[in-house]
This record gives sequence, structure tokens and C-alpha cells, in this order.
Amino acid sequence: MKNQENGFWECSGEGNNRHILQIMSPDENECREPGCSRKNPNKRRQPKLRPDGMKNGSYSTNNNGNNGNNGSNITTYNVNNKINIEAKPKKDIKLLIALTILNITSGFTTMYGAAQILPWYVGWSSGAVIQALLFLLTSGSTLKHARWLKWMAVGSFSIISVYTSFFAYYDTLVSETREKDGLNRAISAHQNLVNEIFTPIEEKAEQLEDEIRAKNQEIENEVGGVGGTFNAGKGPQFQQLTREKNQLQIRFNGVKRVADELRPFFEYELEGKEPQEIFDAGRKALAQVKPKCLPTEPEFVCLPEKYNGSLDPLNPKYKELQAKYFDQDARVRIIEPFLKIGKGEEAGIAAAFMALLVDGCIILLGIGIEVPPKSKKIAKKIPKTITLPIEGTGTKFLDKLLEVIDNNRLISGEQEMLITQEELSQENRMEYYKLLQRLSNETKWIEKNENNQWVIYYQEYQEKFTDWVIKEGERLIQDDEKNNSNIVTLYLPNNDKEAET
Repeated sequence: MKNQENGFWECSGEGNNRHILQIMSPDENECREPGCSRKNPNKRRQPKLRPDGMKNGSYSTNNNGNNGNNGSNITTYNVNNKINIEAKPKKDIKLLIALTILNITSGFTTMYGAAQILPWYVGWSSGAVIQALLFLLTSGSTLKHARWLKWMAVGSFSIISVYTSFFAYYDTLVSETREKDGLNRAISAHQNLVNEIFTPIEEKAEQLEDEIRAKNQEIENEVGGVGGTFNAGKGPQFQQLTREKNQLQIRFNGVKRVADELRPFFEYELEGKEPQEIFDAGRKALAQVKPKCLPTEPEFVCLPEKYNGSLDPLNPKYKELQAKYFDQDARVRIIEPFLKIGKGEEAGIAAAFMALLVDGCIILLGIGIEVPPKSKKIAKKIPKTITLPIEGTGTKFLDKLLEVIDNNRLISGEQEMLITQEELSQENRMEYYKLLQRLSNETKWIEKNENNQWVIYYQEYQEKFTDWVIKEGERLIQDDEKNNSNIVTLYLPNNDKEAET
């Protein structure tokens, strides 16, 4: 009732010597009974409104002001009404440590491998940047807002990391044999070059030398008379043999001179030389050999056809010559992984497997690094209610209860306050009983003593009880239509601080 705030008349009653509180109307300036004086009621504290529209966390109405006789408007306690609360995902510390160790390992191989196919400083710096970005992405430190973009970036950087790491693992696996095999390959190519070019020239010189030696023997036999002619000594046969020997000597001298000129280019100490040095020496030796290097031997071919044009880098024969000295797969390092794996080389397959294993583990740990938060669902606090059919208005119903509480207010030194059914309105006796019973179940404000009487033991509980009655009265005042109905819905304390001890 809106005029409730004007105050009370306090009158001395007869018989039981109790005080009687009578609500004064706005036009009453005098007490209606002798011996009464005006007394202001307890000051009502204005409840603080909360964001959800509930007063003090417990008392509020729904959008329809649920205290009427419409069953659909009566608020019920519904624990299934949930509110989702998002929590930030936590990181698995153990997985994060493992992820860090794997990234350090992968980072070294990535940088080392990148330096094999790029300039040294570019390879190490770019490898470090790639691995750092991969760690930030997989550890969930960046791009949290764009998961699709994050995993696209992780996939791209992982491919680069696996690719560059291949070179590091492959070099480690073949480090003991790679240098030796490369040197043996170059030495074998050099020996093949010597056998195909220089050795035939030397053999030609030896052949001519043998022929000269044979002619000398024939000449000696002719001079000694055992040459098979009947004219021993230095006759026509002797002169013929001498001319033939001289021709052979000229031919031998020419071939011997060419062989001596080419020998330093083909015969040298190979120990301590790198494959590239041997290859360069072979090219220099080929440059000294001409197809017809022996003028006295027109039919002799010094340089085989397959070596023609082998000194021109643009000529395919140059590549053929180079392939004899070097592992062609290693010459073009950027495609070496594909070539090694394509040939089924065991070291290449093992290197690729190791690179995939490490970076694959990084991706898997990155997927599981974040512990998804448990979906926290809390019950939305909807006030418990009690709906009572009453005689009169809701505010009168509560005012009578407030009157009884105020009449029996605890004073200093008292241990309990009784509320008897006789003090309450007899028309709503059962409704008051239901209300007090529900309040006893929901709170510790009011209890029954051994005499089955309603009792409030502490002044603190009395104050809370009084506040609750006042707040419910204020709520009902705000809606005249619901207040004037013969069915009233009251909001009970809903396990908030007011209901606690």
C-alpha cells in the first residue's frame, strides 16, 4: 500500500497491555484512540538492483510480475535453466615442455638444412624464423582468433621444416661415407679419362718403340749375314731396313713428345685433392688434347668423339662428363630429397622418415597442447516462490506479519522471540502457517521450539526476517493489480547470503 510509508499510530491497548500498531491514512492528523501517539515505522532499506533484475540476489519478479492467479505467470524454481560460462583453455605444461624440446631439435635441423641450399647466413636466419613461428603457432601463443588460418600456417611451416631437415638428417647418416664415396667417384672418373685418352698415346709410343727395336735387330742380322739375303753387309736390304727404322723413329719421337707434354696433365698425385679439383684438372687435360694430336699418325684419334664439346658448359656432353665426377643428385641440392627417395636409397628414406616423425610429433602435440575448458553450466538463480490464496491484499497480509514481528521485537538480553498463531490474522491462519513453514525449511531465521511454537532466536535473524517482509511488500506495491488479487506469490530467500547463518 502506497500510504504505508506515511507512518503508524502507536496506541496503548487494554487488557493484555500490548502495543497496537494502526496504519494511519493520509488524511488522519490525530490518533483515533486515546493514549496513542505517532510513531514512524522502521526505516525500509532500498534494495540494490542487480544486472539480472533481481533484488539483492533473490527477490525479483519476472517480466509478467508473477504474483497473480494466472498459473502460467507463477515463477517456479527451475534448476535446468543453465548459463554457459566460457573459460580460457589451459595449456598442458608437460606437453608444452615436450613441444619446446622437439622445436629446439627441429629448429637446429631446419637451420642446418636451410644453410645447405641457401647462403649460410640466409639459411640459418630464415630457419630460425620459420621454427620460431612454428613454435608460437603450435603452442597456442598466436593466431588464437583464426584457427583455420593458424593450422594452414602450421602446415606450410611444417612442410618447409621437414624439407630442410631432410638435408641435416641425410648428411648425418652418410657423413662417414659421403666424402669417401665422392673422392672415389672422382678418382675413378679421372682414371677412366686417362685410360681413354692418355694411355692410347703412350701405348702408341711403346708400339713404335718396339717396332724400332725390331728393325734394329733386323739390321744387325743383315749386317751379320743372317738376315736371310745372299748379299750380307750393308747392301740394298740394309739400306731399306735403315730407312724404315728412321721413319719409325720419326713417328716415335712425335708420339713420345706429345705423350711427354700430356703426362703432367694426366699423371699427378691425387691424394689430398677434392673432387672438384680433380674435375677441374680433367677439364684442363682435355683442353690440351686435340682430335688429331699426332701429325705423324693420321689414322690415330687422340680425342674420342664422346669428348668433343665436353668443355662447353652449355653442351650436354659437359653434363655427362660432370656426372662421372660427382653425385648428380647432390649437385642440385634443392631436389635431392626427391631424387634420393625416388631411387629408393635407404639413407634418403630414413632421413625423410626422421624429419616427418619429429615435425609430425610437433603438430600432434600442438593439437593437444590446449586443455579444452570444461563447459561450466551453473544453475541460474530463479527465486523460489510460494503461492497462497489469501483474504485481502498481499500487502495487508505482509503488514500483519510485520506488525507481529515489530510487536515482539527482541531487545538487548532476550534470547528468543515468539510468534504465535493467535497474533496473526485468523482469516489467513493456514496461509501464515504455510509461509512460516517454508521459511523455516529454506532459512534458519525461524524455527519451532519444543513447545511447537514459532521462534526467532537471534536479533540478526529478526532483522533479516523483517527486511524480507518489507522487500516483498515493496515488490507487491509496484503492481496494484496483482496485489489486490486473492492469490499472492511471494519470493522466498533463494540460498543467498540473507538465508545463511
